[in-house]
Amino acid sequence: MRIGIVTDIHDQVELLKQVLAVLREDRVDAIVTLGDNTDLFGKWNEAQAVADLLREAGVVGVWGNHDFGLCRNVKEETRFNFLRRTLDYFATLQPKLELGGCHFSHIEPFLDPELPGDLWTFEGRPEDDDRLARSFTAIPHRVACIGHFHRWLAVTETGRVEWDGTSPLHFEDGKRYLVVVSPLFRGEFAVIDTDRWILEPRKLPSANRQPT
Repeated sequence: MRIGIVTDIHDQVELLKQVLAVLREDRVDAIVTLGDNTDLFGKWNEAQAVADLLREAGVVGVWGNHDFGLCRNVKEETRFNFLRRTLDYFATLQPKLELGGCHFSHIEPFLDPELPGDLWTFEGRPEDDDRLARSFTAIPHRVACIGHFHRWLAVTETGRVEWDGTSPLHFEDGKRYLVVVSPLFRGEFAVIDTDRWILEPRKLPSANRQPT
C-alpha cells in the first residue's frame, strides 16, 4: 500500500493544491493528514478551502492542536462562523489512525490527543530517550508517523537515525520506527510504501512561503 502523508498545512491552500495534484498523479492508494490543517487562531484561517480540498481528495486523518476546536466539542460561536460542510469534514478527523499497518497521530503516540495539555505539549523532543521509550511502549506498530515538530526526524528504539529527509528512508527488518514528517507549509510531504517499507520524503520545488 502506498500512502501519501501531509501534515501541518496551516492554511497554505495553494501548496496543498499542488501536493494533492502530485499525489493524485502518483496514484497513491490513500492520503493521510497528520493534523494542523488550519490554524483556528491564526490570521489566515482558510479552513473552508482546506476542508473542501481534503474532502474532494478523500483525505483521512487526525487532528492537531491548531484545528482541534473544529473537530470535537465545537463551540457555538465557532459553528456560527463556518459552513456546515467544513465542520462535517473536520468532524471526520480522529485522535489517532491506523492504516496499512502504520500508526498516525499529530503528537507522540504515548500522548493523548483528546487532552489539551498533551495536544499542546512542547516539552522535550521525540528523540529524547525517555520520550522515545514511552512512544514505542504505547503502540505495537512497526512504523509511527507524526507531525507537530515541523522537521524531518526518524528514531528507532535505540535512538536517532542518521537521516535528514533528503533521501528515502528504508525501514530495516526487526526494527521499529517513529518518523516526524516535515510540514506542508514548507512544501514538504511524504509517501510511505508498506509493501517495500520505504518512506519517500518529497518537496515542491517552488515552496518558499511559511506562516508567521
